[in-house]
Amino acid sequence: MATLAAACGSTASSSSTSAPTTSAGVVHLTFWSWVPGLQTSVNMWNSSHPNIQVKLDEVTSGAAGTYAKMFSALQAGNAPDLGQVEYPILPNFEHVGGLVNLAQYGANSIKSQFVPWTWNQVSQGSGVYAIPQDTGPMGLFYRADLFTKYGLTVPTTWAEYLTDAQKIHQQNPNAYIAAFPASDSAWFSALAWQAGAKWFNTQGNSWVVNMADPATQQVANLWQTMIAQGLVKVEPDFSTGWYKDLSDGTILTWPTAVWGENTIATNAATTSGDWRVAPMPNWGTTTVDGNWGGSTTAVFKDTKYPAQAAQFAEWLNTNSGSINNMITTGGLYPASLAGQKLPAANTPVAFYGGQNIWQVFSQGSKAVNTSFLWGPVMSTTFTQLNDAFAKATTGSGTLADAVNTTQSSTISTMKQQGFTVAAG
Repeated sequence: MATLAAACGSTASSSSTSAPTTSAGVVHLTFWSWVPGLQTSVNMWNSSHPNIQVKLDEVTSGAAGTYAKMFSALQAGNAPDLGQVEYPILPNFEHVGGLVNLAQYGANSIKSQFVPWTWNQVSQGSGVYAIPQDTGPMGLFYRADLFTKYGLTVPTTWAEYLTDAQKIHQQNPNAYIAAFPASDSAWFSALAWQAGAKWFNTQGNSWVVNMADPATQQVANLWQTMIAQGLVKVEPDFSTGWYKDLSDGTILTWPTAVWGENTIATNAATTSGDWRVAPMPNWGTTTVDGNWGGSTTAVFKDTKYPAQAAQFAEWLNTNSGSINNMITTGGLYPASLAGQKLPAANTPVAFYGGQNIWQVFSQGSKAVNTSFLWGPVMSTTFTQLNDAFAKATTGSGTLADAVNTTQSSTISTMKQQGFTVAAG
């Protein structure tokens, strides 16, 4: 992929917005991130590394506009030294040659310290283009009190999930097993990942796009069935109406990533004690998980100090104090194997009835398919899939049609950008 994506520069350019080294020999680095409470980790670093000082610029999440600013800054030659970048978007930055290859600064020496699939996401061959920070293994959040009320058992397969959905709606037409967020194709990609989808691959010097593979179609058909039967509510996630539905029992489950624990606890606070977490339903007898979200610390090509920036990126995501802070204040589930064993990631959660929900995600993390790859224009792909889902959920075609349409449009976009590409 590094070759196909016009491999990232292995040396830093001469331009940078970093302040020059002072007469005392102090290096100053700038870091763009949206992780809550990350300043505490940065303060830890600055206190223990007086000759390499990091200034944190708190920005909006990447999808909310920061990625666009990062790309603009790279084009202008004044990008920050480091930035928060989610796994799906890394190939976009690789494509424009915007990242420093951290392998030359010893990054491969810490490979064994991270969940294996996360290292696959940040590396190509011997090149390493970011340091994994957190992960998003999936689990099924469900209202235990309402499952008891409706006489449901927690589903272990998606077939059982569909049966539960039908039972709920038969008893209460105003209740739904879940929402389908047509505007959140990243969520759908995680479900496809869990089903065994392989949207992107490479053969020689060509990309192969296979978003309409059988696994993805299987997921699309399940949710299309539930939409057609009125078993799920089509509405945006992370919206006021959706939070209300989580709170008042309109929606009984949310298949989501580990970070969803804080989303529910914060926005459906009146339901404390009612929720539990189970492993994701599976498509067969083998336990498999997908991943939604998670991000990395990347070093941009404009830095004057790539070695020092690489050192900070590694420390940020391997130091136990830093990781503990990101768990407790940032709500992150670390990509660091040692970090997943910290008490903060292994403590029963009162909101979830005292359940140690982290055990579910620890097992889920081990079951994530390591072969899933992102394409080089994922921000565009997600937009295209969102648009196609919006049409499908308002009566124009099906979700399966939307996936087929997006495969075609993604291939067209990639060809326009000079990639050699074929349909799988």
